[in-house]
Amino acid sequence: MSNMKVVMMTFSGDLTSKIADLRRRLEDRGAEVLRFDTDRFPTEAQVLFCQDAGRESLRLRCDGQEALLGPGDAIWYRRSRWASQLPRSLDPQLRHGCLLESEALLRGVMAAAPCFVMDPPELVRARGHKPYQQRLARELGLATPRTLMTNDPVAAREFVLSCPNGAIAKMLVGFAVLDDEGQEQVVFTTSLDEAHLERLDGLKFAPMVFQEKIRKQVELRVTVIGSRMFTAAVDSQRMAGAEVDWRERGVALLGAWTPYVLPPEVERALGRYMERIGMQYSAIDLLVEPDGRHVFLEANPAGECFWLEHYAPHFPLTEALADVLLGVPGARRTVCT
Repeated sequence: MSNMKVVMMTFSGDLTSKIADLRRRLEDRGAEVLRFDTDRFPTEAQVLFCQDAGRESLRLRCDGQEALLGPGDAIWYRRSRWASQLPRSLDPQLRHGCLLESEALLRGVMAAAPCFVMDPPELVRARGHKPYQQRLARELGLATPRTLMTNDPVAAREFVLSCPNGAIAKMLVGFAVLDDEGQEQVVFTTSLDEAHLERLDGLKFAPMVFQEKIRKQVELRVTVIGSRMFTAAVDSQRMAGAEVDWRERGVALLGAWTPYVLPPEVERALGRYMERIGMQYSAIDLLVEPDGRHVFLEANPAGECFWLEHYAPHFPLTEALADVLLGVPGARRTVCT
């Protein structure tokens, strides 16, 4: 592996220390590592995809480093902020066009890369669709909540009233709203009451996800990295404010996660799920009901995971990721193509 090159695709604001940890592990094992910040392309970083005289090459440059990628190399696609450092002084239409061109090239070279990519951004986008996830999970035998995704306020109200234990609402995609002070206000999962039902006409501006409320014994985060599956549990019901969405008290719960052993049939179903979506990585959320039923909620194709290494249960996620990128035998999951 002494000549292997690994490109870490992210953006300059991705400051988790685990990226530096991963780089050290890869370099200690003989790989050359290039961090490529997608927001600094095309102003500071460069890409060269060339076909000439029957040959083809892909080069990436950033921070004075260059990687010429070949079949034995790897790309880790973690995060993107496509061309976001383009000057704001550019004409808005021109800036938008430059952004589209830059994103098209970066997405395109990862699709055309001669090497292993974990995981291609087109797959990350496609496999993040919640209707697709719900359908596939049920097809593979996983329990899912009663769900309605719609922009129809009448149907939404009827669905919510049909849930004997109540219902929750959440967004199809994650996004933040900035308040007047510029502070990020994240949209969390919300438990619905009568006041919410009176405001369902807002669905004419954007659809939402409605699901039956499920009694929780614990909540699970299953981190899949290649052929390995790491499962942690948290009792969110013991933390005020975390009962509906544990992320609202995510910082307070950092030390509360514990290892969890999935029932064999659930683990097998999640393995089949990963094979079907054709990816090496996913962060999967499930609930466990008091009667022991495991309920699939969603799978985050690029979800965060490293707090489960930095804090308990201290899973060896960085090492597992390095094994997949370096192509250690058995580390990569066999996927459908």
